[in-house]
Amino acid sequence: MKRVATVLLITGLLIAIVLAGFSVFYQKKVNILVFGVEGTRTDSMILVSIDTKSNTINAMSIPRDTYFPTEGHNKLGQKKLNARYGFKDVGGADGLRQAIQDLTGVKVDHYVKLDYDAVAAIVDMLGGVEVDVPFKMKYDDPYATPPLHIDFEPGLQVISGDKAMGYLRFRKSNDGKVREGDVQRIERQQAFLSSAADKALSVKLPFIAVESLKYVETDMTSSQIFSYASAMIGTDMEKVTFYTLPMKSIGTGKDGLSYFYHDQDETNKLMQEAFK
Repeated sequence: MKRVATVLLITGLLIAIVLAGFSVFYQKKVNILVFGVEGTRTDSMILVSIDTKSNTINAMSIPRDTYFPTEGHNKLGQKKLNARYGFKDVGGADGLRQAIQDLTGVKVDHYVKLDYDAVAAIVDMLGGVEVDVPFKMKYDDPYATPPLHIDFEPGLQVISGDKAMGYLRFRKSNDGKVREGDVQRIERQQAFLSSAADKALSVKLPFIAVESLKYVETDMTSSQIFSYASAMIGTDMEKVTFYTLPMKSIGTGKDGLSYFYHDQDETNKLMQEAFK
């Protein structure tokens, strides 16, 4: 499912834009895996491809419930892609990167790992992010980590860093009238990130890039990050395009859990067109 940036991911595209850049000196295209972590599992995953020749960004959201079994890990919930990060033998950032490479068939050059504090800090550096809240969002979970207290009225508004994660994590309302799956949440996240990226691509970008290093884990060097960010100032948002991992179906597995089953043929086509 293709999503142009001006229409409708995940948290991390903003981080990728801040930390990467178009002027990668030795590559025409660089692929960066951006992911958020919740405990031992990944919450959001985005594969970002930056084409240095055409100055374009393609970003593909990968649902956390994607069916992706790992050999030797057959316990309940371990066949979901978001479990891979927590495996002691083949997990961590490198293990997740390998899983994404196996899933997509493209090389992942770098990774950026972030947590809730990183998202809040960067949103505040931008002076907040403007979003059009589609409906009333009211949800409370004092037992979540960190606790969730989400309360947004519908309409156009600027969201600060301390409220950003609530907006991005919202899945259902207290009264049960609103329930979102991974795909619906990804669409709303993409709209948020489009707005954030549009604001980030300014003269403030190098400053934001350097400050972001305090909050994220990445295998890119500080000199790379500063150079890439400086080269991106003034980039046109029309060259930023969002995608979601092509879906074959959503259903219940033999273990009783809900899974997102991707379409491998369509995935291969998308990788060839936009990411290889």
